[in-house]
Amino acid sequence: MKNKTKWVFFLWVFIVAVFAGGTFLIAKHFNLHPASAAQPDADMQMDVQSGGDVSDTASAAGGNATVPTKQFSGEGYAFSAPASWNVERTASDTIAVHPDAASPDAACKIEMSAFPYSPDEDASEWIAHRIGADPSLAVVERSSAEVSFASGTGVEWSGTIDSAPTTLVYAFNDAHAYEIAPSVVGGSSSNDPASCNDMLQEFLSTLTI
Repeated sequence: MKNKTKWVFFLWVFIVAVFAGGTFLIAKHFNLHPASAAQPDADMQMDVQSGGDVSDTASAAGGNATVPTKQFSGEGYAFSAPASWNVERTASDTIAVHPDAASPDAACKIEMSAFPYSPDEDASEWIAHRIGADPSLAVVERSSAEVSFASGTGVEWSGTIDSAPTTLVYAFNDAHAYEIAPSVVGGSSSNDPASCNDMLQEFLSTLTI
């Protein structure tokens, strides 16, 4: 009778051990499986996000991290532009900037002229005198607002000159006043330079004076 009781006892111990071992293996399997399955998804999400950032940066206006740039300097100013852009000196104190033909801004150009300026002069009066210098032109102001560039702020003037939509940006330092004029290449009065705003903002984002 004792041997039978002992045999039953060992049988129950064996069953409990098998059950406990099986439970442990099942729990271990289900605890590790989600983690091992989630890891590739996390890596894939990281790759996709990284790829998105690079793509957006390369196509964005100020994508200097991935788009090769070149530096320019002149009468108290400096700026950088995509290496594929063309920068021409059209006069001793004027430059013209043209995007490459593949750019969505290819129909735009920016001209910047430098003029002598004294900090004793009132900037708003200087701008008014500059825009209204030719009394034969009909000048109508639509708006005038502060605009930022890399090293400070200037004034963006928007309106019409002889019925042609016109945008002009003015910036000043102790020696120069700068007039920055975006325009549509080959445009007419129906081509609003506001369509060149992306290019203008890219130019201003690197301009220091």
